Amino acid sequence: MMETLRIFAATVLLSVSTFAAHAQDHPLLGHLEGATPEGFFEVDFDEARLITGPMAEATSRDQQGAGWETFEGKITHVYHRLPDGLSSLAALRSYEKALKDKGFVTQFVCDTTSGSCFDDGGSRPGLILGMALDGRVDMPRLEAPDLIRNLFYNGNGRYFLGRLDHPEGAVYASLAFSDDESVGRHMIARVVETGDLQATDLAYTEASELSQKLDADGKVNIYGILFDFDKADIKPESAPQLQAIADLLSEQPKLKLMVSGHTDNQGSADYNRNLSERRASAVITVLQGSYGIAGNRLAARGMGFSEPVASNDDDAGRALNRRVELSRMD
Repeated sequence: MMETLRIFAATVLLSVSTFAAHAQDHPLLGHLEGATPEGFFEVDFDEARLITGPMAEATSRDQQGAGWETFEGKITHVYHRLPDGLSSLAALRSYEKALKDKGFVTQFVCDTTSGSCFDDGGSRPGLILGMALDGRVDMPRLEAPDLIRNLFYNGNGRYFLGRLDHPEGAVYASLAFSDDESVGRHMIARVVETGDLQATDLAYTEASELSQKLDADGKVNIYGILFDFDKADIKPESAPQLQAIADLLSEQPKLKLMVSGHTDNQGSADYNRNLSERRASAVITVLQGSYGIAGNRLAARGMGFSEPVASNDDDAGRALNRRVELSRMD
């Protein structure tokens, strides 16, 4: 049954609705009545760059410099098209009130009309805000209506950041509202549930176990190689797993391995295939450059989400599908 919270924004009666089993809402956000979900993505643990204060235009496109901070934890991205005729201000005030009622404390609010989102101005601040949100760091390339910047291309925008303190860690709600009527007004939200990655989440596989699984099955799934979100950069905590692979190859000088990248099904097939191939190639680059493994003993391929080992319908399954696979090459 739908739980509805009625709130007023200006003279318009709005409703932020929470559906217990809605696949494209975060339970702390819900959505405005009449809004259309257009994109959803979540990851169990990664980092996100959030706007926490006035940005510098020159560095905002890279999500760097003043006004940006990094947060780690479970990350949820939500894209909604706002109801026709609803202003971005009315939408912002609705969410601001609803989140305040749930215990959130406002951290930062700005709008591009007044220039309060930037500390150094800008001739097209709406577009610049969209480009900052699109960024080059943590926004997944979904099959949403367009890249985020295009939702702000011909208009202005508003931004809200709220914080909710929990014993498990703070929750940050980062919401942006586009005001471009030509493509329809949208809300782009990121919720970060902060917390530490537990050691048990790192499935490290030793060289001896790698050898046993390769002998038995001809392939082995690896979960101890971690990448930056939506990128092919290998995280430093992957070093023990990379060392184990290098040890295996050193112990078996005739062994040749295919390194295959796999993803979950969030995003388009082409994008995930390309990302998985870049990640597989990054593993080979590190094994060659840092561990001295000959290049002719390794090959890379990207499988995208074509070979899942679990359901993509929940976090646990998607986590199993995001992996590197090693297989013997004859």
